[in-house]
Amino acid sequence: MTILSARGRLAVVGLSVVLSALATGCRTAGTEVESPAADADTSAGDVTSTASPDPASPSSGTATGQATSNPPLSSTATSMATTTSTTTTLLPWSLPEAQATQVAELMSITENIRGRAFHRRPTFEPMTADELSERYPSSPGTPRRDELRRHMAFLGLVGLVSDDSGAFQQAAAALDPPVSAPFYDFARATVVIPGGGDPLDEYQQWVLVGELVHALTHQHEPLLVGSVRGVGTDPDRTAARVALLEGEALLVQSLYLDALPSERRAEVARQAAQRDRLPRDGVPTMLLELARFPYRAGSMLATELYGLGGMAALDQALGHPPESTEQVMHLARYRRQDTPVSVEPLGPSAEGYVLVEEGTWGERRWRTLFEHHSGPVNAARAAEGWGGDHYVMLWHPVSEDLVFAVRYSADSFADEAEMITAIRDLITSGMDVGPSRVVDTVTEWVESADYAILLWDVGEITLVLASDPIAGRSVSSQLGLADS
Repeated sequence: MTILSARGRLAVVGLSVVLSALATGCRTAGTEVESPAADADTSAGDVTSTASPDPASPSSGTATGQATSNPPLSSTATSMATTTSTTTTLLPWSLPEAQATQVAELMSITENIRGRAFHRRPTFEPMTADELSERYPSSPGTPRRDELRRHMAFLGLVGLVSDDSGAFQQAAAALDPPVSAPFYDFARATVVIPGGGDPLDEYQQWVLVGELVHALTHQHEPLLVGSVRGVGTDPDRTAARVALLEGEALLVQSLYLDALPSERRAEVARQAAQRDRLPRDGVPTMLLELARFPYRAGSMLATELYGLGGMAALDQALGHPPESTEQVMHLARYRRQDTPVSVEPLGPSAEGYVLVEEGTWGERRWRTLFEHHSGPVNAARAAEGWGGDHYVMLWHPVSEDLVFAVRYSADSFADEAEMITAIRDLITSGMDVGPSRVVDTVTEWVESADYAILLWDVGEITLVLASDPIAGRSVSSQLGLADS
């Protein structure tokens, strides 16, 4: 999946994610938020990366409009808040008056909760439904149809989706639902607001807080945002960093939500229940879980960081973002800076095939790949031993066959054994393969519709899966796994 999808984000997040974040330690003092205080004190709080914030303390990062309850700020953020804040007065925006007032208030609240001020006023652009459809025929970050088709073909190869001809269309529609709330377009550095001039409802205001966090972080961390939007970015590292960005936004949204009066919280929940739910029908479980990952895992990561040291800990994380989904899923490994093992690129080719993907597959995708055939417990156990990998995907644009090849490094010999078991289950349960033949440490499945070969060497596993046995065997011979 690609990154920072506006429609996908709104569809996947849902109120349940925010409530999950609240349940894991983001509770605040319950101060009600109605409007920002013009004379709010922005003195720095005394917070370090090891200090746990007290939910009842004014320095806990609570969303509030009172001068006595501001979040902790670094010295840099303090100076910025007192000298460059964009929301101390209502600025003349190209928005209807009612929306402009709401946006100004929410910008100030967002700055207050997050402990950072905007360097400059973000660009806002109102769009009607028709204008949205014209400007965004598909949401920014939503997988292209050719990319989704390849994903579906891969899932079909390993038995995670049926060959139903309608499955692709169902998945495409479900992963790109209509937009009904504000969103931040990273490519254009613009906050898109529903047009028509009507005031934003409670749900739209809640969503806008998260999108304002994206705009704020884009200004403060342009290199981080650029690292997930650049051409040729590594898929696993991109997913990890997107999780941090989305987790930050969800954390601030949850603090904002928790500080609202109970009747306004209830209204957000009611309106969220009526909109932007990601349909399950027609979406393969793996694609659904990958779409949810930045929000679920990201919210957990941001919550844990906030529990360790408030917003200052989150600032540090943005300056040293995770390098892998393993680090997102295991905070201790992130704090130890357990970096992935460097695995040499494979570089195979096949006649008529095009290299369409390469990079790190990562713990996140190994776990979701194994869950269908091995179950969640065994899948998690096998994936947790991940140390590093490098994969390539070759695609035949005419026949729509594909070849998937990966070289994998585990943390230990025991982890390798668990991975081998999970891979064998995947091949024998999910693929159309015949009996296997074993030569030394190589297992090859031949003489059937699909092709698979597996090498277990000391400290390394190499795997080739193919819907075309001829191409699969050609690639495996190039990698030294089989005779040419």
